[in-house]
Amino acid sequence: MSVTDFRSGKDAVSAVSGLHRYACNFRKGVRAARLAAALGTMLAALALHWIAPAALAQAPEDSYGYPYADPYVATVIGTPGELRAKVPGRIAASERELTVFEDRQVPDILWYGRKLRYSVALQSKEAPLIFLVPGLGAGYSEPKNEFLQKVFFQAGFHVVSLPSPTHPNFIPAASTGGIPGHPGEDARDLYRVMKLVVRDLREDAAISGFHLAGYSLGAVHAAFLGDLDRERGQFKFGRVLLINPPVNLTASMRILDEMIKKIPGGEEKFQQFFDEAFKAFAAIYQLNEPVDFTGDFLYRGRKPNDENLAALIGLSFRLVMANLVFTADVFTDAGYIKPKYLRLSTTDSLTRYFDVADLVTFADYFRDLLLPHLLEQSPGTGEQQLIDQFSLKSIEPFLAGPNVFLFHNADDVTMAPGEIDYLSGLFGPRARIYPHGGHCGNLTYWENVADLLAVFKDAAAAGEPPPVLLREIAPVGPESGESTPPPFTAPRPAAAPAATAGEPLPPRVSGPQGREKGSREILAARRQYREPVKPGLSYIIDVYDPIEPANRALYRFNAVFDEYLFLPVTRAYEFVTPNFVQDRISGIFSNISDVRSLANAVLQLRPVRSGQILTRFLINTTLGLGGMWDPASRLGFPRRVEDFGQTLGRYGIGPGPYIVLPVFGPSSLRDATGLAADTTAQYFYLYQPTDMDTNKEWGVPYTAMNAVDTRHNIPFRYYQTGSPFEYDLLRLLYKKKREMDIAQ
Repeated sequence: MSVTDFRSGKDAVSAVSGLHRYACNFRKGVRAARLAAALGTMLAALALHWIAPAALAQAPEDSYGYPYADPYVATVIGTPGELRAKVPGRIAASERELTVFEDRQVPDILWYGRKLRYSVALQSKEAPLIFLVPGLGAGYSEPKNEFLQKVFFQAGFHVVSLPSPTHPNFIPAASTGGIPGHPGEDARDLYRVMKLVVRDLREDAAISGFHLAGYSLGAVHAAFLGDLDRERGQFKFGRVLLINPPVNLTASMRILDEMIKKIPGGEEKFQQFFDEAFKAFAAIYQLNEPVDFTGDFLYRGRKPNDENLAALIGLSFRLVMANLVFTADVFTDAGYIKPKYLRLSTTDSLTRYFDVADLVTFADYFRDLLLPHLLEQSPGTGEQQLIDQFSLKSIEPFLAGPNVFLFHNADDVTMAPGEIDYLSGLFGPRARIYPHGGHCGNLTYWENVADLLAVFKDAAAAGEPPPVLLREIAPVGPESGESTPPPFTAPRPAAAPAATAGEPLPPRVSGPQGREKGSREILAARRQYREPVKPGLSYIIDVYDPIEPANRALYRFNAVFDEYLFLPVTRAYEFVTPNFVQDRISGIFSNISDVRSLANAVLQLRPVRSGQILTRFLINTTLGLGGMWDPASRLGFPRRVEDFGQTLGRYGIGPGPYIVLPVFGPSSLRDATGLAADTTAQYFYLYQPTDMDTNKEWGVPYTAMNAVDTRHNIPFRYYQTGSPFEYDLLRLLYKKKREMDIAQ
């Protein structure tokens, strides 16, 4: 949309009114976003409880109020809203980027991963800083990480939320070797990032000390970080809190690998189960919650009577592995899934690669990529020696220290027999073991939150008080005990065979045969087959997308437009406008949009819904003062969103091909037609009656403000998920969501 579109009369209003429609369309396709307010940590995550810094112990079951005794229910469902700790809806947190390796070359298909993304929430006065490390495959914005950031910020700490070293953004941006998984190596990468972060913060915050907390795999990383800092002394962490860590990383990952086999009917029903999981999430997608595409998003909307909870956890884990293994393979040019030396462009389809990557287990990844990488890095080291380094037992002396604390659940579904007892004996009074809560289900439970706050708020009560550190962190270099690693360059022979995007894609491998045989043979066969194992088989991830290269190019354009134009404007609006005023403005625009919903409900011949929308509009227009408040929802008239695309679908018109619209995002031929119709209708029922069609002094600001307010209310950020398959998964989610919209 160019500046000239806004220069005069009806053309200006027509052009800008299209921008306002960004809201409606973007909400349908992307608003579900940050795929997993989770594909966010594809694992379920963690939680625990604690009593006092000097005497942590087994929590008596009869006094612990967390409601779910079934560990699978707890892991998937989490904590009911009424039992969660109360945290602010918004805090003064900012998203930042960091260049870790100045000269690093990143493959084009991973262009969005050149800089590491993290989040900071800073106090206006001197305070300790807490680093948060999330679980497997999770980004800094994973919901549990965001929740903990709000908890600690509200308690008076500076908070830095980091991505996991296994997150697809971390691998190209900050991983030394490009194949994450070894906790010691990953901790060294995180340590380097943390020093750079603090160096960037020295002008913005007065830091009086440092603490560290992590959950799930992030707890393992926190433990190894603390042990590393004991040697290097850059941070001298006052307190280190480990929440639901696995003892033996490889053993816990094998447990998660096995959960996928709980699918009713066996693994051959994987595609059907995958489809049902996406449908279940699509049903609540309109709630405008963030989506992370790392797995946890699949848990939304699940009820405790779901018989497939273990399989759902396994599916979530499998999605994390797909993101991790494909990113590592592409970045290092290992030739594991993507043919070696093939350079993928941003317009190349990745759908077939997803079909293959989604079959890779952690055992496959460990045996075929990670272990060979580690053996190459440590010549002369035996396999068993390396495997032993994946266990917390390898750093027992550090864990026995007085300032390291543990929260865990006795029924954690990722733990092997005897491991909880081992941790309880190792940590003694510094451990708090809850009777139930699964894996992270009770992380947001109010008792757990009170206990974890006590660990840090009373940081000077046990052991030595945390040191007051200078804001200036020693630079990364030999003088700090750490050599700066050379920029990573994927090995390429002098005469590499030519490869283009036109080369055959890897085959689809279906059924259990690949997992039974496992190992390099099957994965090598995936690369060698010229045709899929089952030609013509339709996969759930497949969506009719005949102009996919153009759509992918537009998707990247939208990502750049959003990051460098739309979001900066939106952040400026959020900075200068008080939250109270923002909420009132959002209410007014939402109330006006009910006119569109009413018109489409009438066209769909739905008298009951039409009456509900009309009643809501009248109540909020009068009692709510034009929509600034929403008394209608409290009176039993929640918002119903209807558009002309749904109207066309209700009368049997199919979606047609999937398309990506400039600025507006995911759509289809039918929905793009509906968008045009709704925009035209808005011109007649809003712009003409109010003279905004001719009075550009009012029309242009109104439409621009509507667009900014819409973006302000959408949590989605392009590639914040880091998933290389974000386009494919978002396309599938859009399709499922629109099917649900029309069917309801």
